[in-house]
Amino acid sequence: MDIQKIKMDYYDNLSLYKRLEEEAVHIINEEIKENEIKIHSILSRVKDSESFLQKVERKRYKDPFNETTDLVGVRVVCLFLSDLKRIEQLIKANFDLKQEENKVNENQIEFGYMSYHYIVTLKDEYTGHRYDRIKGIPFEIQVRTISMDAWANISHYLDYKTDNDIPAELKKDFNAISGLFYVADTHFELFYKETQENKREIEHKITDILTDNSSETEEEINLDSLNIYLRKKFPERLHSSESGVSELVNELRTYGYNTINKLDKLIKSGLNAALEYENQNKPSGGGNYQDVGIIRMLLAIMDEQYRGNKYTDDHSYEKYRNLID
Repeated sequence: MDIQKIKMDYYDNLSLYKRLEEEAVHIINEEIKENEIKIHSILSRVKDSESFLQKVERKRYKDPFNETTDLVGVRVVCLFLSDLKRIEQLIKANFDLKQEENKVNENQIEFGYMSYHYIVTLKDEYTGHRYDRIKGIPFEIQVRTISMDAWANISHYLDYKTDNDIPAELKKDFNAISGLFYVADTHFELFYKETQENKREIEHKITDILTDNSSETEEEINLDSLNIYLRKKFPERLHSSESGVSELVNELRTYGYNTINKLDKLIKSGLNAALEYENQNKPSGGGNYQDVGIIRMLLAIMDEQYRGNKYTDDHSYEKYRNLID
């Protein structure tokens, strides 16, 4: 094995590996955005020459550049177990799959390691000079949840590389900790599913509130309920960010608006006044205010305590009070 020649070939082709890395990350990132999958991170690397040569010698590869399938590696860290399958479908739809390995086994978790591995190449449909020299190079995509990634990182620094390395008196604890990470993932998944079901129930209740079918339905104001309400009440307006809606939740509850029902009655009484204020005081960029903005205008007009605390030197809202229904 001519290690020196292999090393020279590695550096001759390094620019190709870096180009493949960039292309793979771009494709995965765009598809994840397109499919609206929330993730924690996408990490990537080209294996450095020292690690590559060590692997070639350890594995005794006869054809190092074809037999090494992880010269380029991409790791996607997602949030929930259900995302693993969604990302797997995305990978299979956008790359040619050569090999896959499931290192997440419910009955026997592999030593200190949990993730899904996919060996892929770019599809033949990627043509042209940009792809011609990188299309046939295999690379690895790993997919993990945050919990799996945390356990992999922690176990990496424990210095125990195989199950046989661990002292017998520590094995029980090690396996228990590994299992806890898996249990955490299953409970995160359960909680996620419960939040989705809860949002569907909230949506039905808010639809009733907006159509006056809810005389007995009291819906608490929280981030989920206010998000849904604002989107339904003001579908034509730009929707504020999660942090913006969260701030409004805290303001509403501070001033005694604890239910969607109470907020909706306030809006029905004062919306004309708020719209007239908006008409005469357009945002600096033109157009209309976001949904959170129109609620704050309405509160400033309708609620004397809110107006006094938030706009102590601004009396411009008071003249619109005659438009309150």
